[in-house]
Amino acid sequence: MITLNLNICTNCLECMRVCPNYVFGVIPKPNARQELQIRYPEQCCACGHCIAVCPSDALSHPELPNDEFVPLLPFSITPDMMRALLFSRRSIRNYKPDPVPEELVEMLLAAATHAGTSSNGQTEGFVVIKDRALLKTLELLVVDVLWRSGFKHIGGNGILARLLERKYGPELVRQYRPYHGIFKHRRENGEIEGSVFRNAPLAIIAYGLKGNTLAATNCALALRNIELLALTMGLGTCWVGFLVGAAARSREVGNCIGLTADQRIWGALMVGYPKEQYHCKLPRKSRQVHWI
Repeated sequence: MITLNLNICTNCLECMRVCPNYVFGVIPKPNARQELQIRYPEQCCACGHCIAVCPSDALSHPELPNDEFVPLLPFSITPDMMRALLFSRRSIRNYKPDPVPEELVEMLLAAATHAGTSSNGQTEGFVVIKDRALLKTLELLVVDVLWRSGFKHIGGNGILARLLERKYGPELVRQYRPYHGIFKHRRENGEIEGSVFRNAPLAIIAYGLKGNTLAATNCALALRNIELLALTMGLGTCWVGFLVGAAARSREVGNCIGLTADQRIWGALMVGYPKEQYHCKLPRKSRQVHWI
């Protein structure tokens, strides 16, 4: 529960202005003065905004140790620099065999953990896989689950293909259809290895509660932090959409990495040092934009 030390509070009211849940209020005093009060403590979500903004350290919360509020280092990133970083992001599918140092992985996870979550729930977690044997096992499982759940029919013109299009929608079927032939040929030729994780030395999987409809967004925000920080380290990343799709269709996938029945994989990245370097910004389709 958030507490306020009135002996050192300066009544600047900055905490009240930044609080997302309207925890604070003011008591009118004589001479047009106002005194801060914690009006609705039960509405506190322990986000820490009030503690971080308080100039007199008058606020505290048992879930938020004061010594963990570390001062931020000054930084100077211009809009042009940020734009160049964003335009440099590529989906990397060819990796060097070099392992990613553990200290870099820890930095990536710290950035992911610092991403925003709905109502400050912070219920998402991560699985880091660097065991090549496990990645291979998971890869085979993902392809098998997707093949059984519709990929083997999605490339045809029969009634099953039409039923799948009705079930998943034309856009998702459009995205999946090319992989019917890819998976079919790789299965027949014994070339499944590398078709999901692209022989990357590392995978970072983000998971959350199955019943949380915002968990997918929370995980996407966390993984986006990883993508951008990885660029500054000379690392490449690529989303593992097949893994997320297979996890939505079978509990076998979550079981393989130790998730419980109430948890689900919502996002995943392969990570490693890219074999190639890209030097040009790619063209993108013009998008519809409505100004209202």
